[in-house]
Order: sequence, then structure tokens, then C-alpha cells
Amino acid sequence: MSSESPPTLRQSLSSRTGIAAVVLFVLVSLYAILIQAQILAIVYYASVALLLWLLYRFVRAHERIAVAQERRAAAAASDRRRDEDQSTAGGDATADPAPTDADGVDRPASGVAEPGDQPDGERDREE
Repeated sequence: MSSESPPTLRQSLSSRTGIAAVVLFVLVSLYAILIQAQILAIVYYASVALLLWLLYRFVRAHERIAVAQERRAAAAASDRRRDEDQSTAGGDATADPAPTDADGVDRPASGVAEPGDQPDGERDREE
């Protein structure tokens, strides 16, 4: 899986596969119009081709998201390891480098107060 973005429609059509698809579509369209006399067949073939292309882009986008999430997780794990190494080497060993929720799952801070959160100090208290 590569992390590059999926090609645009213009890039897809300028490749060998895109040119072959366009030529095939034109031949099938001519066959539908001249031989079978069914103009709506062209609309059907075009819509199927468009849906397949959109499905391809959808899958590629999800692959890119998965790769980005893997990178973020690896970076966070290395940062956590580095912080743990620094805290055990010469810092406060009681400090928790990665706070977890009540269920034990490490979640990044969203910046939004959750129910039950207590103010941290004077500046957080409402007057």
C-alpha cells in the first residue's frame, strides 16, 4: 500500500489504462447505438464506470488514512518511550507520562471538558 493520493480523473485518463478504458467505452457506445439501437445503454455503462472509479478512490483514501494512523501511533509510541526513558533516568519517576481513562485506554486530550472534570486551578474556576 502506498500513501500517495489517488490519481485524479485527468491523470487516470492520461495513463495507458485510462486510454484503453476510454477507447473501450467508445466502442461499446458505438455498438449500443448502431447495432442495438439502445441509447440508454451508454448511460448505464458510463454510470457503472463512474461508480467503479469512485469505489477505487474510496478504497485508496481509506488506505491513506490507515497508513497515516499507523505513522501517528508509531510516533506517539516512540515519544512515550522517550519520555519514560527520560523520567526514569533523571526525572520524577512517579509522574505518569500517559494518563489513561477509567477504562485504562490512553486517549489524546480533546480540549473539551468531560463530565466530572475538575478545574485545575484558579484560572479555570468560573466567577
